[in-house]
Amino acid sequence: MGNIIKRRARDYDNYSTPEICELSFDEIDLIQRTWKVPAIKQHDTAERIFYSYLERFPDNQHVFQAFKNTPLLMLKGTPGFRAHASRIFNVFSSVIDALDKDPELIAIKKIVAEVGRSHAKRLIKKRSYVELRIVILDSLTDMCKLDDDGIVAWSKLLDIIYHVLFECIDGNDYQFSQ
Repeated sequence: MGNIIKRRARDYDNYSTPEICELSFDEIDLIQRTWKVPAIKQHDTAERIFYSYLERFPDNQHVFQAFKNTPLLMLKGTPGFRAHASRIFNVFSSVIDALDKDPELIAIKKIVAEVGRSHAKRLIKKRSYVELRIVILDSLTDMCKLDDDGIVAWSKLLDIIYHVLFECIDGNDYQFSQ
């Protein structure tokens, strides 16, 4: 299972925009069912994933203006840190909730594009997103006990999200304004 995660991460070493692959009904169901596990304690889960991200990839802490001059250990449990982590979590919750209601991905693309536009203005690099993707997939695999099918389904969902984010970073966000 770990080899799949490593292979998926290597696929993004060049930071190219991933293609959108259609999710099957079974994959959507699997994603929505497994999302219930981290959603039970969403604020704690969000903080855990965000903290793991900054711990594993500390070079990314400087892009967060509110946190860049504070040692990571001192951020854990603080309201501002938990609030930022929860905003990220809420975007995922909105996307996952819409999966079975938005087969054309129109609303999902708009949700993600809003985040993408905001982060593109702050010049967040694709590398930072790729590193977050690694942490998200590792965390979900651990928390939700994902098997290979689960990893593939979540990877496809992350491809959808990252397609939109990377298009926004590349200045192609106009396509999500329809």
